[in-house]
Amino acid sequence: MVEIDSTECGSADALAQSFGRPVFEPAWWPEDILPVTYFLDQSPSGDKYRIGSARRDGTPIVLIGGAVRSGRLANGNWSRPRELEAWQGLIRTAGAHVHAVVQHEQQTIHLIGYASEGEVLRALNSLRRVAAE
Repeated sequence: MVEIDSTECGSADALAQSFGRPVFEPAWWPEDILPVTYFLDQSPSGDKYRIGSARRDGTPIVLIGGAVRSGRLANGNWSRPRELEAWQGLIRTAGAHVHAVVQHEQQTIHLIGYASEGEVLRALNSLRRVAAE
C-alpha cells in the first residue's frame, strides 16, 4: 500500500508553488458544482495535483495532473476521438460519467466525473496554465 500525503492549497497559484511546476486549471466548470478545492498529493511514486469539486448529486469532478507516465489505464473501452488528437488523448464512458486522459506540456492529465465528451472538451479548451513562481 502506498502512503499519500495530501496538502490542501488555497488556490491554483499556491498549488503550482507547492507542486514546483506549472499546473493546469480549468477555467470552465459545469454549473452544478460545489466550491473548487486544490490539493497536492505526495507519494514515493511521484507528486500529483488535484483540482476538483463535486456535483450537487455528490459525483466527484476532478482534474488530476502529474509527470508523464507510461502505465496501465483503468479497464474499459478507451477510444481516441478526433477532437482529442492534439492532446494525445483517450476517453471512455463508464456509466453516466466520462473519463479522459491527455498529455500536455510533459504532464499526464486525467479529467474525471464529466457528464459528456462535450463537457470534457469544454474543460480542456478552457485550461489555463498557472506557473510556479
